[in-house]
Amino acid sequence: MSAINYPVTGPPLPSPRPADGSVPLRLEIHDLQQSHPEQWTLFILGLDAFQKQPETQDLSFYGIAGIHGRPYRAWGGVNGNPSAEWEGYCTHSSILFAPWHRPYLALYEQVLYGIIQGIAASFPAPDQKKYVDAAKDFRLPYWDWAVVPASGDYFPTSVGGSPSISVVTPTSGGQAVSMANPLYSYHFNPINPRAGDFPPGFHSKWPNTLRYPTSQSATAKSREGLVLQALESQFEGIQSNVNLLMNDPNYQAFAAFSNHQWAPDAPGTYGSLENVHDSIHGEVGGNNGQMSDLDYAAFDPVFWLHHANVDRLFAIWQGLNPDSYTIDKVDGTGTFTIAAGTRETATTALEPFKDASGTKTWDSVGVRSTETFGYAYPETQKWKFTDDAQYKLSIQVAVQKLYGGVSNQFLGQDALNLMATGVSQASSNGNGNGVQKKLFSQNGQNGQNGQNGQNGQNGQNGQNGQNGQNGQTGQNGSSNGVPNPAGDVSRGGEDFEAEIAANAAHPTITTTVQTPGSFTDYIVNIRALKHVLNQTYRVHVFLGPFEPDTASWHTQSALVGTFVVLARTLDSGCGKCNKDREEDVTITGTVPLTSALLTEVRKGNLGSMEKNNVIPYLKENLHWRVTLADGSDKPREEVPGLTVSVVSTDVSLPVGGLPVYSGVYEIHPECTAGRPCGHNAGDRC
Repeated sequence: MSAINYPVTGPPLPSPRPADGSVPLRLEIHDLQQSHPEQWTLFILGLDAFQKQPETQDLSFYGIAGIHGRPYRAWGGVNGNPSAEWEGYCTHSSILFAPWHRPYLALYEQVLYGIIQGIAASFPAPDQKKYVDAAKDFRLPYWDWAVVPASGDYFPTSVGGSPSISVVTPTSGGQAVSMANPLYSYHFNPINPRAGDFPPGFHSKWPNTLRYPTSQSATAKSREGLVLQALESQFEGIQSNVNLLMNDPNYQAFAAFSNHQWAPDAPGTYGSLENVHDSIHGEVGGNNGQMSDLDYAAFDPVFWLHHANVDRLFAIWQGLNPDSYTIDKVDGTGTFTIAAGTRETATTALEPFKDASGTKTWDSVGVRSTETFGYAYPETQKWKFTDDAQYKLSIQVAVQKLYGGVSNQFLGQDALNLMATGVSQASSNGNGNGVQKKLFSQNGQNGQNGQNGQNGQNGQNGQNGQNGQNGQTGQNGSSNGVPNPAGDVSRGGEDFEAEIAANAAHPTITTTVQTPGSFTDYIVNIRALKHVLNQTYRVHVFLGPFEPDTASWHTQSALVGTFVVLARTLDSGCGKCNKDREEDVTITGTVPLTSALLTEVRKGNLGSMEKNNVIPYLKENLHWRVTLADGSDKPREEVPGLTVSVVSTDVSLPVGGLPVYSGVYEIHPECTAGRPCGHNAGDRC
């Protein structure tokens, strides 16, 4: 089946369209599996069928995955600049990073949706109807790697738990049967459907996608347990990075939020959505796994769950910053379809994706809204709100509940008091329809959530304190007509109130740490040349003594975070990457330290979170090391352009309100100066 000028529309909307303008939701993968069994079954069966389509077809799993990197060939009849080297369609290290991936996922979702409709119709009566109905609203799930999983599976068990999975099929008589798990790996059949798709090397030997492969031989196996350990060991830093992007005013500019290109003299913009995205790629793929190599990453089925979450965070940021979607930046390197020196704007074509006409190409203006492609996320159901202010506030509350783990620790006993009383007297002015006042009391303890959140045991919205983890607060999960943030962001039974309580279980931190009402957030800023080592490499950041065995650096308890540089090799056909290499493209990232420092306070190793204690401590205990794509050690002094520094910013905690980041950063050169790749005098941060 040819995809020449194939229109990318996403799945069709329900017909007739609901009166409130709602669209189906992309759900978190745990929620999809636990609360939507028919859609989960169809997802597994549909993905299995998708992966078995002939690899030579443009609209096969192989064909669509290949748009991202290998094989380097024109897709859908979209040719590029004949005078340029082959450059592919990649938009990494570009302001178009997030917009480009939106129609890419929509194309994948659209084809998968079509396959699922056929599978649903093949179920026999009487079950056919429930599967057909479920199929109509199916959307691609996302994996939220920055939220605490209730079951402790920082890497979803459904993805990495087993190479087999049990589901009901149209021919199994209603009984679950075992089948190969299409989320565990993708099977190449054949490995090189067309000569030259993959160059000689281990990727051309492996019949399946792998995570933390045991070797480079054709018989290599995945080590999924290492994925879980790596993600768990770095979870707090990943979560803090997401929280920073959504709250720090420096990231209200799209150019700062969206991509990891270095902005000189701006120490408060080293983070980015692309930087967090890179970390997940590196920690899931491990040493030499496909997810750690942009040429092959899209062949791993988890790529699509990961990027759906990246798109979700993009959509959440859009809800918080509705007037900041400004795209205007010179691309000094170009892509297969964008000449070097082109000024990328909101109307730059997002090749190779055609719009609904099949003749015009999508641009960033056209892909601005997820509803254009027929979906939304639990946090972006704008149709539930009567005005933009309520909608934005609901997102702010959701972000705090999901990703505010560090700031919640500083609230200490105050957080527990808020959950017990249900309202802050200091903020009971009636603004925000009670949402902000009940930041820590939605679905709170002892059945609270009555009228206006005040001592409403057994009230209409209280549900007797039961099912709080599922976000049930009375009819439609709302209180006072405002959708309940806790309900709208529930993750398959995860209890976020319990998470907040757990984080606040050390009330002495409030007095030991700092003046109540504020704290200092400490962050490692890292700057690097993207292609200087001609391969993917990692900068591991440790706090305290660490073991010298590089194989354990992904999972050591001393590890606080990893900065992943997803570079391509010298033999890459990616001309953009080769140009990036020649021009020393510089990228940046952040590794948050505050949560790890709080742990040291609790252990008694650090006197307080005041700067006069923290800065000397970091000077003695902060360490960083570099490993290459295969996990081998690379001496830091042999990595040109790498710079590691420490910065801090102040965060205020209004009583009963949301944390407020100052946006002002202080550089602490003494923490890393004088060491390999440390801060240099006169360094332009």
